Amino acid sequence: MEVVNRGMASAGDRGTHVQVLLGAFILGGLSAAEDTAVREHLDGCALCRAEHDELVSIPGWLSLLAESEECAGQDMVTGAAEDNGPVGLR
Repeated sequence: MEVVNRGMASAGDRGTHVQVLLGAFILGGLSAAEDTAVREHLDGCALCRAEHDELVSIPGWLSLLAESEECAGQDMVTGAAEDNGPVGLR
């Protein structure tokens, strides 16, 4: 939990809250010990839990955006292969 405490301390005037760790927590980027410490903190801290609740949907939105960009990129590549230039230059 030492790493979590450093992360909490880096929040500056926020005291011992875990807001600086919420992004990594939501994306699954924390160690098991850090994850456990954040979960325990969220159980008892309404401020951090409210911020978590606001952020928790972001990975889903990012996933949709990535899928959308993949589809657009595929269409552009497919279209480029079939494109023979402007109509007047064919």
